[in-house]
Amino acid sequence: MIRRLLVTAPFEKWRRIKGAYLRTEKTRTLLRGSMGMLLLRPSGLIFRFAASVLLTRVLGASGYGVYAYAIVWFGFMVIPATMGLDHVVLRYVAAYKETKTWFALRGLLRFSFALGALAGAVAAIAAIIIVIVLPGSWSVTRQVMVITFLIIPIAVVTQVRQSSLRGLDHPTLALLPESIVYPGSLALFVAGTYLLSGGMVSVPAVALANVAAWLTAFLVGTYLLWRRLPVEILDARSTFDKQSWMSMVPPLIFIGGAYHIVSRGEVLVLGYLGTSRDIGLYNVASRVAELTQYMYEAMTIVGASLFSAIYASGDREELQRFTTLCAKTILWASIPALLVFYFAAPWLLRVFGPEFVEGIAVLRVLITAFFVSGLSGFVIIMLYMTGHQRDVAVVMGAMALSNVGLSFLLIPRFGIMGAAIACGTTVVLLKGILVAVLYRRVGVLSLPITIKPAQRPSPVLSTGKRTSTRKNTGD
Repeated sequence: MIRRLLVTAPFEKWRRIKGAYLRTEKTRTLLRGSMGMLLLRPSGLIFRFAASVLLTRVLGASGYGVYAYAIVWFGFMVIPATMGLDHVVLRYVAAYKETKTWFALRGLLRFSFALGALAGAVAAIAAIIIVIVLPGSWSVTRQVMVITFLIIPIAVVTQVRQSSLRGLDHPTLALLPESIVYPGSLALFVAGTYLLSGGMVSVPAVALANVAAWLTAFLVGTYLLWRRLPVEILDARSTFDKQSWMSMVPPLIFIGGAYHIVSRGEVLVLGYLGTSRDIGLYNVASRVAELTQYMYEAMTIVGASLFSAIYASGDREELQRFTTLCAKTILWASIPALLVFYFAAPWLLRVFGPEFVEGIAVLRVLITAFFVSGLSGFVIIMLYMTGHQRDVAVVMGAMALSNVGLSFLLIPRFGIMGAAIACGTTVVLLKGILVAVLYRRVGVLSLPITIKPAQRPSPVLSTGKRTSTRKNTGD
């Protein structure tokens, strides 16, 4: 009995886990990609953590709060500018690669990059004009926002580039520039500014360093994509299935804005009801809590394109097995992070400075909420990949209103803890409802439990194939 518990049972469990990952080419790709992300993400987290510590040490809670507030608004502006193109590209690049529809793939990449760059430029100009013409004095906050909004076009094209590499089964390369190059460059530029200025670094100076870091990462990412494009694309004639691609855009724009409110709306409300110091304390706790989602992010980045390819093949049982495998991996990999971050919260926050220790309770609430929400796997992306973005839009809109309403209700009474409760409650409710929607629409349960898939009609996905017999050569 003891031998079975200590030797036989663990060996059998390991053999089942190994078999689950080596069963098909898709699961082997998931394993390779996950291992790559597990090597990349910790390194990226260390770089980002170091950059965040440097910023808080240089700027203090109030200065960092101004910088963080500008970043939140920057993220909010990027969403409509992106127009959901990143999800469109991820879905169709994976499908086109699976079906070897190279002419449609070339057309999609040309179209998405051109449209993304144009939309990003328009959004940046509009945002900067709004900040400039607003009544009031020319404050540091407004200066930082104008500088930060210069990044919008770069951020939009960056998301399209990331999705392109992910769809081509290069998830590690997709995030390498933003995980390593960006935070490393930011820390280097801020440290250089600190030394050159004799220790007096302003918030606008840090914002300029942020622009330079984004530009550096963008150039590296563009080179990586160029090196990894399939050679078949070079000889393919571009075709443009704009109707299919753009049909996803309207709900995705709404979803993007709503999700930003779901995940960061409490910061906007905190900026209205609280102080820049409150924003600084809360943002540090929130960013530290997000570190516990490393496996959730890794599985999302690696698994989304594979999920789309399996869905396009019509194999519903394989789709359920793949989804369950992803959810179980997220569960078991997140438990150690939950425990470590929960009990090490005081020491983690003290690294940023003594005043940030006030966010211990906030950090623990957010860690718990992120862990529970992560049990659903990457359910939002799964609904995108299966063409049910309108269902996501309805739920996301309701949850955005919930976060804002709870924030206005709880922040005046509980301060930054009220913001954490509002965010945590909304995120958990969002994922729970979407799990039910995915099961109802697709017949796949995105939870770490094994079930048989419900019977649903096989999916039909447009691949952009032409009926013409004309040879696809030249441009």
